[in-house]
Amino acid sequence: MADQYDFEELYANTYTTADQLAHETEPTSEKRFVPAWALTLFLGPTGAHRWYLTRWVSALLMLLSTLAGAVLLVAGQQTLGLLCVTVVFVWTLIDLIMLLTGSMRDREDLRLAGHRERAGLCAAITVILLALVLMISLMIGTSAGVTG
Repeated sequence: MADQYDFEELYANTYTTADQLAHETEPTSEKRFVPAWALTLFLGPTGAHRWYLTRWVSALLMLLSTLAGAVLLVAGQQTLGLLCVTVVFVWTLIDLIMLLTGSMRDREDLRLAGHRERAGLCAAITVILLALVLMISLMIGTSAGVTG
């Protein structure tokens, strides 16, 4: 049955020049991509990038979840505290991926200015930083297991 379809013809024109023109002429936000990316990368668990994009409710929820996790950890509720912290870090990672792919927009659902020009470089920097953090974490974990 698969031999009845011409897949090259089927997928040849899925992204036309009209689609490209519509994407390029789409209005952009006054909010810039690079500050949103940097806020997500360095202050993500606080919801700083969501405050910047004027997404108040989710920013407040993210900040309260982070604070709840910290309070629970200090209060000795390790399981609940780690659960809150894990949820916030996964949320931050998803937001980072959405920003880099251009899926995250501002409150008015407008594309962030500068995404097209800067997304590739920011993605490369993100991968390098995450790889460095992973290597450092592995070294600390390995040395702690050997000495302790």
